[in-house]
Amino acid sequence: MEYEWIHLLVFFFSLLILMMLSGMPVAVGFLTLNIVGLYFFLGGESAMSLLAMNAFSSVGKFALIPIPLFILMGDLLMRTGMAGKIVEAVDLWVGRIPGRLSLSSVGGGTLFGALSGASMASVAMLGSTLVPEMTKRGYKPSMSVSSILAGGGLAVLIPPSALGVLLGAVAKVSIAQLLLGGILPGLILAIMYVAYFGIRATLQPDLAPPYLAPSVTINEKLRSILVVLPMLSLIMVVTGFIFLGIATPSESAAMGVVATLVLAACYRSLTWRALKASLMSTMTTTSMMLLVIVGSSGFSQLLAATGSTSGLASIVRNLEITPIMMVIIMLLIVLFLGCFIDTISIMLVTIPIFMPIVLEMGIHPIWFSHLVLIQLELAGITPPFGVLLFVMKGVQQHLKISEIYFAALPIVVIQILLVFLLMTFPEIVTFLPEMASQ
Repeated sequence: MEYEWIHLLVFFFSLLILMMLSGMPVAVGFLTLNIVGLYFFLGGESAMSLLAMNAFSSVGKFALIPIPLFILMGDLLMRTGMAGKIVEAVDLWVGRIPGRLSLSSVGGGTLFGALSGASMASVAMLGSTLVPEMTKRGYKPSMSVSSILAGGGLAVLIPPSALGVLLGAVAKVSIAQLLLGGILPGLILAIMYVAYFGIRATLQPDLAPPYLAPSVTINEKLRSILVVLPMLSLIMVVTGFIFLGIATPSESAAMGVVATLVLAACYRSLTWRALKASLMSTMTTTSMMLLVIVGSSGFSQLLAATGSTSGLASIVRNLEITPIMMVIIMLLIVLFLGCFIDTISIMLVTIPIFMPIVLEMGIHPIWFSHLVLIQLELAGITPPFGVLLFVMKGVQQHLKISEIYFAALPIVVIQILLVFLLMTFPEIVTFLPEMASQ
């Protein structure tokens, strides 16, 4: 049958949904699906050796080294207390303006995202650091929780982004260009957040009651810069070296970890307990991500073996639809999935199907990858199953989950506005990667 692959594709997705509903770990579910599918469609036992070789080749890549290193950087910054120093310094400079603590959250999240690339760690750090103070000052959850989710989620876009590296590996695009492409969108998103929280705090002061903050002298502000300036040099070590072509993402990540360890030792905050906890957390998260990559590679192989990839490409060629409409359809699919399944699963399901279509239609892969990254960031804060919502609930258990859901809605709207902005002006994403490649 000419369209037999459609029935197979529906069967695989139905089986996948059943495994997810059963509570099976996502990586295990995908590997099980790959084994079953390849066994029946690629020649039985011989397909198992092909799957094993493909699994090794998919994770045995130098380009994947930044993933554990960026995660380790974020963990070290949080567990040694250096991330907290950044938030304190930002708070001193924000001054006595409406929504001060919300703006401190966005500023701290922007800087922490530029240092670590781990959104879950960023939300956990900001939530445990700022929410108690916000609650004490009478901030409503629609301002306090909303600003934490906004500041923490910036780590997905602003390099170094562990999720960006993972997406680059799955989509088979240049990781260096992908990281550089996130700088301007991330900064624009931070500015949009600052404008939103500043305006809302001014118009609705009951949400963020003004209070007389302690007077801070210019000398104290300058001293705070001296305290965090060595940490800010990490941005140059990690992102600056990539942009200047001095180092690859893997080399920059390695130098970033070494620099973080040296700084933690200089601040006298590097302890065996913090180091052990960071290494264990990094090992757990990295193992999960590598299993995801193995599952993605096997899923791509399965789609190719059943003719789904070529079939979808053929349908796209015959469709009378513009590339921008196709992009909108794909982004809506990712946004819909984000309401129900986690970020990694969405990436694993969609990217192997979307990227052949993207290349077939001549869509810029780096630009499209960043649009997907924003949708994946949305997946982290979209009710009912956004993982960052549950991280927020974990660090502030007194909050109702309904309050956290409601607080996330303005952030969802702002990020959707950013998507429209990037679709209107794609140069925002492509400018820096193209400049660096010249």
